[in-house]
Amino acid sequence: MRGIFLVKPYKTLQEQLQILHKRQLKLTDYQKNKLYLLTNNYYSIINGYSKYFWISTNKYILGTEFDDISMLYFIDRELKFTFLKAILEAEKHLRSLVAYTLCEELSKSEHPTDYLKKSFYSYSPEKINESKEIEYLIRQICKLLYKNKNKKANNPIKNHIEKHDGVPFWVMVEYLTFGELKIIIKYLPSIQNKIAKRLCSFISSKMTLSAMFTQAELLSFIENIFETRNVCAHDSRLLDYKCRKNVLYYPPLHDKYFILKTAPKNSVYNTFLILQCFLSDTQYSIFHNTVLKRLKYLDKSLASKSYLISTNKILGTLGFPDNWHKTEKPIKQ
Repeated sequence: MRGIFLVKPYKTLQEQLQILHKRQLKLTDYQKNKLYLLTNNYYSIINGYSKYFWISTNKYILGTEFDDISMLYFIDRELKFTFLKAILEAEKHLRSLVAYTLCEELSKSEHPTDYLKKSFYSYSPEKINESKEIEYLIRQICKLLYKNKNKKANNPIKNHIEKHDGVPFWVMVEYLTFGELKIIIKYLPSIQNKIAKRLCSFISSKMTLSAMFTQAELLSFIENIFETRNVCAHDSRLLDYKCRKNVLYYPPLHDKYFILKTAPKNSVYNTFLILQCFLSDTQYSIFHNTVLKRLKYLDKSLASKSYLISTNKILGTLGFPDNWHKTEKPIKQ
């Protein structure tokens, strides 16, 4: 006998707005609010951002308007775009560093395409997860080789297969996702320290290097940047997001921002801080200033309705310190 599933019934736009009105949400412009829900998913907007304006479950603080919720969604989305742009810049630098450092390593081997072999990577075959990650990586690279080799139009992979009997890693790296690049770094300890040292040119321009940036910090930082990237790229909610693990405590960075070794370090704010280790001064200043601009806009919007919620409540969901938008200054570009 099949179980009985109580699927929630379909609600028209009018019914959705009636529900919100009964929960004390003020509709600012009925027709515009209706059109907004038609073109923006109710679940993503209302279920995702309403709770920040609740006095209790499904009951809004008196005076909350529909536009307050859509504004908070807009800020969250703009922050995601800003983070994603910065992460893509960081990924570009990391991709280039991995290509150069790994090609150095491959120059010592018999063939420049040894990166296609499982034996090239340092992992424990008895550990199923590690073995699966390596198998996944090799499978994905082979798919890329096959796909591009059989394309009608010429491309770097096809050209190297036909004319040079193999694709060097510095060509292949441009086709890899951040996730695949992360796996390569993770299972090649021989290149980790070199990459970490080469990133010090970015780090030393922003803080005093009282301790070297090691492979441990490198792997930890990359993991949380990768997780935050996925949230932004898949348009999930950034507010309240936490990475699975804390980034490792790195004294030159965390001491600068008065973050204790024992403090949680898995928030969006911590990803914001560690990105400066992978970005140029100009790139990080643009990133920093854009985030600051977005949060000042949020503060201005919320301040116009002092009876609702504070900017610090939203900053807290991201892990930013109280009044960060007021105490932090723009960085000269």
